[in-house]
Amino acid sequence: MSHARDYLAYLREHQREAVTDLKRYCSLESGSRDKAGVDRVGTVVRQAWQEMGFRCETIPIQGSGDHIIARRRSGNPNARGRLLCHMHLDTTQPTGTIREHPVVEKGGRIYGPGIHDMKGGWLVLMGAIRALRAADWDELASITVFLCGDEELGSPTARVHIEEECRHADWQVVMEPAREGGHLATSRGVVGAIYLNVQGEFAASTSGKGASAIIEAAHKIIAVSKLSVPDRKKLLNVGIVEGGTARQAVAEKAWLSIDLRSQTQEDAEDLVRSVRAIAGEVIVPGTKTVMSGGITRPAFPRNEGNVRMFRLAQEVGREIGLDLEEAPTQVGGSDGNFGAAMGLPTLDGLGAVGGNEAGRQFIIADSLAERGALLAGLIERLPELL
Repeated sequence: MSHARDYLAYLREHQREAVTDLKRYCSLESGSRDKAGVDRVGTVVRQAWQEMGFRCETIPIQGSGDHIIARRRSGNPNARGRLLCHMHLDTTQPTGTIREHPVVEKGGRIYGPGIHDMKGGWLVLMGAIRALRAADWDELASITVFLCGDEELGSPTARVHIEEECRHADWQVVMEPAREGGHLATSRGVVGAIYLNVQGEFAASTSGKGASAIIEAAHKIIAVSKLSVPDRKKLLNVGIVEGGTARQAVAEKAWLSIDLRSQTQEDAEDLVRSVRAIAGEVIVPGTKTVMSGGITRPAFPRNEGNVRMFRLAQEVGREIGLDLEEAPTQVGGSDGNFGAAMGLPTLDGLGAVGGNEAGRQFIIADSLAERGALLAGLIERLPELL
């Protein structure tokens, strides 16, 4: 048994403070491509971790948000086990979303940019740590929190740092939103980001000359789209298309951003090979295509270590009235994928319960306390797994 009921009582008592903090964080927008916004909210959250006794360091990044690592070592000589926690500072909802979707609280829900993915999860993790500190619990040798500044871009600059932290951890928890029904993820699929840069030949549109990069890109868009096999969870989506310089000119350049999702590593690698073959084909003479990118998050397989963590969480959940199930995320990834691929026991989906309502992200306010108590109870019992 854990002290999950005590943690729940503590967190309910302090829920309004958590809600106030959450609203503040959501008001500081941090769309992935807004480095200044990501760094601004990172500075505020860094201060919160420092106030909880964590030592923080910042990893400066050019072009996207900085990463922050918060560390706390135990003062208990008998403490055992090292926990790595993941939260990301950036959001898929771009800066400016708040103008159409302001931060509001209504009917037991809190709405705000990035609140579901994943600023609500920040408060769940902070709440769990605060509840443990209030109970003078200090049985883990270390707790490290990795605050990623470019997670929604695939963590391209964070990966090397995350994998280094994973080498010094015994378990990791990921503060991505709860799965549907409040359940937890013990496995995830593969994610990739592929880019096609198409070069053509410039000419005036009236000349009848030149080689259109846009027409070449159009052929590739259709070819790439045909590779998806939804029934097998092999998915490619051309999500961004850019090209041309003027209406009166034959386009000399075009650029495609392609999202890749699959359930298995093998299928993901097959999709990458197929897109590379398409990139190598020339439909419009005089054009050339260069492919970059690839698999950004390796498969996060279900294994014994993940399941043991889930069983502990399931037991803790029962203590506070939560009936938890495994909910594999077949075609989505997280920063947990990196450590999971290395064999590090991983549990994901520990963030707030909520969703998306016509483009407005929301969380259930009461889930902050419930999920915080669940996580605190799980952390309390982790040394049992050693």
